[in-house]
Amino acid sequence: MLPIMLAARFFRFLLAVLVTSCAVASSGPILSAIASPQADKPEADKLVYANFEKMENGRPVSNGGGLVVQIYTAQESTPVQFKGLANASPGAPEIVRVKGQEENHVATFEYTLVGPNQWANVTLEIQGHPNKEGKPVADDVSAYKNLSVQLYATGTEGLRLEFISHGQGINLDNGFPQIPLKLKPGFNTYLIPLKSLSQPSWVEQKVDTKEVLRRLTAISISAYCNQCVPQHGTVAVDNLVFQK
Repeated sequence: MLPIMLAARFFRFLLAVLVTSCAVASSGPILSAIASPQADKPEADKLVYANFEKMENGRPVSNGGGLVVQIYTAQESTPVQFKGLANASPGAPEIVRVKGQEENHVATFEYTLVGPNQWANVTLEIQGHPNKEGKPVADDVSAYKNLSVQLYATGTEGLRLEFISHGQGINLDNGFPQIPLKLKPGFNTYLIPLKSLSQPSWVEQKVDTKEVLRRLTAISISAYCNQCVPQHGTVAVDNLVFQK
């Protein structure tokens, strides 16, 4: 947990969060609960997957108690880097209190992507539940139509969200249904229709998106590049909510 007085490198980011998140909250009902205690109340038409208000053993967990398992990197050749919660193993995001809305917490991490790489990414993966007997535990979110998520990033125009099912009989290691998301300036709410998800064209093993959503074990959010040139920035994530 960062102290109330944040390091100077977060000042501009938090200022942007304060200004733009207030605008989002007043612009519509999708995530008007950005700073409202009522956000955690269960509702039949939504599932709060992660809002980063819960901590266990000094690490953030999802609302179902799943480990925000790690921030990890992948690349074609040249290593890329990230910076998150100090001394966390595996890597984890820092949890920042939003100035003026101290009851609300946001997950953040820094990333550095470099070339030469034909592809590379720094990824935050959020598990819905703790493992049981060494096996991921699934959520059935196939009845929901959308995922609402709040995102902010510098150094890139977009992020990638991937919907993952491991240990549930879906014979796929990577290349799950996903969506590249072009970002607007500031900290904004994005509504992702689940029917818009698709696997990358390079994946040979095709899976049914509905089956993945029926057996969902994690959601990942990646800063990524193709034919990479140097990129460095900060990513902030909050309020992943499935909606009917």
